[in-house]
Amino acid sequence: KSQGNAMMEDKNVQPTASAEGAGGGRKRPRRDSPPPHNPTVSISSAPPPPAAPRCPYLDTIDRAVLDFDFERLCSVTLASSHVYGCLVCGRFFAGRGQGTQAYLHSLDAGHCVFVELSTGRFYCLPDGYEVVDGGLDDIREALDPRYGHVGEPGGRVGLVLDSSSALSRDLFGRRYLPGYIGLNNLGKTDYVNAAMQALAHVGPVRDYFLLTSRNGAREARWTPLALRFGELMRKMWSDRRFKSNVDPHEMVQAISTASKKRFHINRRADVSEFLSWFLNNLHTGIGGTRKPGSSVVHKAFQGFVDVTTRQRRRIGALDRAALRAAANDDRLGSDDEEGGGASAPTAASRAAATEVKESTSRTPFLMLTFDIPERPLFKDDTQGGVVIPQEPLFNILRKFDGEGGYRLRKLPDYLILVLKRFRRNNFATEKNPTIVTFPVKNLDLENYVFSQPGSGKGTPAAVPRALANKYDLVANICHDSPAEVGREGRHDPLEDGSYRCHVKDGASKQWYEMQDLHVMETMPQLIGLSESFVLVFERKGLGGY
Repeated sequence: KSQGNAMMEDKNVQPTASAEGAGGGRKRPRRDSPPPHNPTVSISSAPPPPAAPRCPYLDTIDRAVLDFDFERLCSVTLASSHVYGCLVCGRFFAGRGQGTQAYLHSLDAGHCVFVELSTGRFYCLPDGYEVVDGGLDDIREALDPRYGHVGEPGGRVGLVLDSSSALSRDLFGRRYLPGYIGLNNLGKTDYVNAAMQALAHVGPVRDYFLLTSRNGAREARWTPLALRFGELMRKMWSDRRFKSNVDPHEMVQAISTASKKRFHINRRADVSEFLSWFLNNLHTGIGGTRKPGSSVVHKAFQGFVDVTTRQRRRIGALDRAALRAAANDDRLGSDDEEGGGASAPTAASRAAATEVKESTSRTPFLMLTFDIPERPLFKDDTQGGVVIPQEPLFNILRKFDGEGGYRLRKLPDYLILVLKRFRRNNFATEKNPTIVTFPVKNLDLENYVFSQPGSGKGTPAAVPRALANKYDLVANICHDSPAEVGREGRHDPLEDGSYRCHVKDGASKQWYEMQDLHVMETMPQLIGLSESFVLVFERKGLGGY
């Protein structure tokens, strides 16, 4: 029996051996040899990730009530971390775990779809699973608009923004031009709105903050003021907004906190003082230092001026003795010849006992301030009205002609000129209503720049020599006072006035006048007739506006 089993085993093995020898079968691998490698077979045996469940409550989302411009705080506890927005009613709540305000709201109101405001991820409560759906991309874009360089997918920064004049539509069908939208007045914050509108049309500053993100690695070192300014810029230039205006709640709150309520709601301020404070804090908020060009703010606005100061000082005791000897010298004349007795040499020696010493220092600046000459108002005899005096800008620029102690050494790419209109005394604040006339295009400052010979610094290499010191107007901030303000027994012109801003569309060359929520077209001829306060000029040849 054992011999029969052995013969059967030999019969079973023999055909296999013959087949292997003929090449028709597969060789049996040895135990000590590695398994054969098959490149078409996946080595990983992990199952594919499960698909995200589709939320059945997406049809309950009401985009008409969504407003992401408000400060991101819980509406119940005022918590600022882990805040979620309800996409059904638009309210903000903290947390999404059991017992949190968002979880309780989903149970009480039956609202199930929420968005995490810091990351833009969507969740369904009270189940707690994440919702992944392409139909929610418009909400994510309205929450935190994203931009990219020209040539990248979705890139809208740079020449695309400057050359596009296409209108967009909000959720309610209203048409608006991105970058030229109104800002809500939160209570005498029109000076903040005017300054933000002007800075939003300075190309390098705008592009730098449009390319930032809320949770980027670079932005983690920024101050809240710089973060809020970046968010405001991205909202103002977004073409996918749910509404055609912006409420700068977070920006105004960050300004109030950083300035220790110096610039606060319901308290109007001088726009030039605010702009000076804001640019310096924005420079340090993004990591700028004292080194020139250490931030985009310095690269755009910083220039240099030589300031010459004269100081009168007394001379030493030895020099005074020499002056006394010279005063008693016969060559100075006798008392009878001078006709003034002994008082004349005494006065001469006293005046000669002091000397004037001059010192020159190079000082950086972000804006140049000018005092407007006081011109009295006069009545027109023919029509009986009050004529407001006018003053050309070139007469005011004589401050930097080199004879008054100031010499401009380098002009920035974006030049800010401040025309001081308010003067405070012990009793009230007075305003100078003189109209300063200036050219909107081709402002030539060649005669006011004293560059060192052979230096070649201060002018970008891409700008031709003929256009090095010529500028075009980019933005104009003006102040308006009611007719009754400023008269005897009336109100403060600074507190009761209002600010507005003129900006130009780089694509259509159309000028717009923006005052809070009101945006309207205007003519460039009317800009020079306004009571201009802050002028922002751009160097010609930069390729921007």
